[in-house]
Amino acid sequence: MEVIIIQNTAESAVIKFEGHLDSSASEILPEKLAPVMNDAGKQIILDFTKLNYIASSGMRMLLMLNKKAVEKGGRVAIKGMNEDILQIFQMVGFDNIFDINSQFKSDQ
Repeated sequence: MEVIIIQNTAESAVIKFEGHLDSSASEILPEKLAPVMNDAGKQIILDFTKLNYIASSGMRMLLMLNKKAVEKGGRVAIKGMNEDILQIFQMVGFDNIFDINSQFKSDQ
């Protein structure tokens, strides 16, 4: 699992996920996302183009990120989600929580 913060400005953040977001990846995710979570009151765009798998622990981490963003007046969008992950998000209602494949203003 690789998490790359591509952009982190006062207005927006773009975070690219690659590989599998499973329980072992979820353990290190808070540390990797700390720079964004500390200032979550902005547009946060999660790029799932190269994410192949997400476990429930990874979904919990995304909920925590979203909660922090909403509390601070921000919002989280997900782009590039594959069909398998999209179906999981729809089954558990995450498509009602996150903006999926939204067109946010971004240079990425």
